[in-house]
Amino acid sequence: MKKIIFWTALISILGLLIGACSKRSAEDATAAFVESCDDTTASGSITIGSDTASGTYLHLTSNQFYNSLPATGCDDVSSSYDGTDPTKPPGLNSILKKKIITSSTSFVDHVSYYSDTACTSRLGYLEKRYSNLSVGDTVSGLDNSSGGRPTSGYRVTYKPECAKIMADTDAAMVTFNTAYAAFFHIYPMTTGTEKAFCETWACQVQTYYSIWGAGDNGTTFSIYQAMGGSAGYEPSDWDDNSGGMTYQK
Repeated sequence: MKKIIFWTALISILGLLIGACSKRSAEDATAAFVESCDDTTASGSITIGSDTASGTYLHLTSNQFYNSLPATGCDDVSSSYDGTDPTKPPGLNSILKKKIITSSTSFVDHVSYYSDTACTSRLGYLEKRYSNLSVGDTVSGLDNSSGGRPTSGYRVTYKPECAKIMADTDAAMVTFNTAYAAFFHIYPMTTGTEKAFCETWACQVQTYYSIWGAGDNGTTFSIYQAMGGSAGYEPSDWDDNSGGMTYQK
């Protein structure tokens, strides 16, 4: 009888120890892989040559540029969005992009996904925050054959800091969980709940390289950006690395 009591007590203690270890492991994993990404409000300014960028800028779509329309950030992609993109939520028909200056050395790139063509019925959104931004040497001889962009800009480097994402629909949630599974690890997102994560495995280690320019025509202020590349893939012109982008306000 005493042996039975002894073994019963020992098993109970072991069970408690295993449960405590499992809980600690889960907590450690959460602390290691879930990042905070709260600072995405416009603040401060970034100096680009003789110009100063601050506030929030909307993406200028090709349709708006060619028709001399003001930037709205909203792009009808019902017939042009890459169907192989793993982040494309089912029913996507338009996207809204904007760039938010958050300090003199940081910014946020925001994209929202919509089921209509006018950016009103949202499916979800993704925000990526970058820091350690540094504006360097002038680069000249840039191609402005498409119009609007300057023939010179500045070398810019920055690092990915964090990202946050939310799905407004179950279908978008499934898509985002699949696309970002490697970053979410064993903690997938749920519909209607914002989730913060590290944008890449090398957050604050990997450096992105880009070319930025800015201009004020008296009506709008523009930021011109070559798509950023990693070391060895630095852009040398506006359209390098899948094309450049223009933001206005």
